[in-house]
Amino acid sequence: MSIPQASILSATDGEQYVAGPFSITARVIGPQNGGTFEMYELTMGTATIDYHVHHTLDETLYVAEGEIEFFVDGKKFLRRAGSVAFVPRGLHHGFSNPGPGRARVLVLFTPSGNQHEYFRELERLFAAPTLDVAALQVLQKRYDQELVPPPAVA
Repeated sequence: MSIPQASILSATDGEQYVAGPFSITARVIGPQNGGTFEMYELTMGTATIDYHVHHTLDETLYVAEGEIEFFVDGKKFLRRAGSVAFVPRGLHHGFSNPGPGRARVLVLFTPSGNQHEYFRELERLFAAPTLDVAALQVLQKRYDQELVPPPAVA
């Protein structure tokens, strides 16, 4: 692990990644704090993060702007700016911006899963003329993001 260091960023600082309809800004990455956590700012138009599960990471999401529909353990929750969702490791979840405007979400991973490396590689995959789905699945598995089928609707 690295030695923790201070990080004071302006609103426009931080490494930025673009992957499809998502713009991600790294606000704090694991190497800055000894692997304790990572924080990202996710900006999205009308789009969905598919159902997935993390086996080693907890995920906390703060809705900073717009509305987000959270899908957690087979339930849906529509939340506006100021709302928080905590999803412990092992719980199936996803979320979407139902639109029509943009949404911004602060995403906190605990502990650090080196997600900045995941986002760098994800950006490269999305920059290709066609998305290599097999490579995407390998990438997701490497960074503790296992896609899972959505639950059956009763």
